[in-house]
Amino acid sequence: MKGFAEMKVPGGKLLAIRVDYSDRIDKIEILGDFFIHPEECLEAIENSLTGIEAASSASEIVEKVDAIVARYDAELIGVNSQAIADTIKSALK
Repeated sequence: MKGFAEMKVPGGKLLAIRVDYSDRIDKIEILGDFFIHPEECLEAIENSLTGIEAASSASEIVEKVDAIVARYDAELIGVNSQAIADTIKSALK
């Protein structure tokens, strides 16, 4: 199946998620007009979410995103891990 969702992050930027999934996330794209520095952190986040169960909770997704952000010592501008998780969950409906 394919899913898509977008949201305007309160006080932030536009965030969109494209996802191919079955019982697991097969492919995910995180898009929008937000910024992540360093930029390669975005690909690492997408890679860390590929293969997780589609039924994963938002809090489990937040933990994965936060772990990658911490590993890269990244800065998210106009988006946050909770917004990413919530938008992913919307795309999976």
